[in-house]
Amino acid sequence: MHTEPHPDSDKSESTIIPLKLILPITAIGTFMSAMDGSIVNVSLVTIANALDTNMEGIRLIVIAYLLVISCFIGIAGMLGDNYGRKIVFQIGMGLFILGSVLCAVSITLEMLVFARVIQAIGGAGLTANGLALVITYVEPSIRGRAIGLNSLVVASALSSGPVLGGFLSEYIGWTSIFLINVPIGLVGILLVHRQIPETPRKPNIKIDYIGMIFFIITAFSFVGGVLIIFKDNLIGGFLIITAIFFGVAFVYLEIRNPKPMISIKIMKNRTILAGIFSSFLCYMVYYGMVFLLPFFYQEVQMFSQSQTGILMIVPPIAMAIMGPVAGLFAEKIDIRKLASFGAFFLSFFVFLLALTINLELYIVVPLVALSAGALTTFTVSNGTSVMNAAPTKDVSVVSGLIGLSRNIGFTLGTTLTSAFFSLFYLMHNPDEISSGLIFTSSYYQSLESTYLIFALFALLGAGISLLRKSHDPIVMEE
Repeated sequence: MHTEPHPDSDKSESTIIPLKLILPITAIGTFMSAMDGSIVNVSLVTIANALDTNMEGIRLIVIAYLLVISCFIGIAGMLGDNYGRKIVFQIGMGLFILGSVLCAVSITLEMLVFARVIQAIGGAGLTANGLALVITYVEPSIRGRAIGLNSLVVASALSSGPVLGGFLSEYIGWTSIFLINVPIGLVGILLVHRQIPETPRKPNIKIDYIGMIFFIITAFSFVGGVLIIFKDNLIGGFLIITAIFFGVAFVYLEIRNPKPMISIKIMKNRTILAGIFSSFLCYMVYYGMVFLLPFFYQEVQMFSQSQTGILMIVPPIAMAIMGPVAGLFAEKIDIRKLASFGAFFLSFFVFLLALTINLELYIVVPLVALSAGALTTFTVSNGTSVMNAAPTKDVSVVSGLIGLSRNIGFTLGTTLTSAFFSLFYLMHNPDEISSGLIFTSSYYQSLESTYLIFALFALLGAGISLLRKSHDPIVMEE
């Protein structure tokens, strides 16, 4: 392995590794972690049938993964700073492999949810430290290129997940979507061990353990409350009140903590605050919409898993096409208006989807693609706006807040969309007839009502987005 000293680094960080060597190694972990967020969705109907559960039960394997990775990604990053990014990355890979094996041998829903939690803890270690390893060891002059290529890895993982999951599940079996991680992960651990040196440790960094605990309690209580409030108002309400209490306490503690888990003070910036909240709402709407599509394609349209996987790749393709276009627009148009424009059209296309969901697929699929393009327009311009407004010394913190808003949006999108759909479905089909005209009609009506509510959430996101300042200057504070 070719290495050379870097003149601007201290002795412990003096190794330079060529980007073409280190990125493929860390990309193994980044790819697996990102892909597992999408590879499962196409197979949810099959897994539900195999484990004898319904949508309310099977949604837990998606929610558990997203919720845990959202809660632990910040913790994994701090552990990497304290104890070394390489070792935390390797432990994350090991836990991810273990979780994948446990997923494959699960025979009950409870076993599978537990295994997904293990997977997510490992995935947090991979996500938080993969790019950090690359940034640590590449030349500072090409860090921008490294970040761009890492984003391409994530996009490729999200795009290939549905197709790969559909084909594996249909032709080999649903357990194969988890077992495929094992040989890939083992190769990744070996390559990291052989090719990447130990990273420096900073054991004197104070970790905000109290903040972590309060944040986890808040997140789990709120999601748990939303999941069951329509079935058990008392327990659901208690959990939501618990979430509010610990959430307020978390904010209070973080404001007064000199080394907080999440920098609350930086949220006083109106542009950053509007960007974070509108990002949360838009990702919640989009991911909530997408979560229901595999069920719709397979249970109503009667497509196979592989056919569903092909249909599910349409949104990521639309995102890949729209990304560069949105980037060009962001350089020429007021990004406040462009971000709000993207959020508004996300609302508009989800609204149209709600009204046309019972029509032919040549109408439904393009509307899904247009929704993905609108989200991409929002994401590119919103990210530019927020990062331009961030003080130079807080760029990493703000970037982490954007990622956190995205992950929480994913989690609550899945939680709320399944909760609303189940509620409306029981209203339209109280006897839970699972075939025939009543089933199909109830399904369409439930999707329509759910998507209409989510269109309103996206419209709220557009309104919040407008609250940011126009023509955000690039802040160069130190």
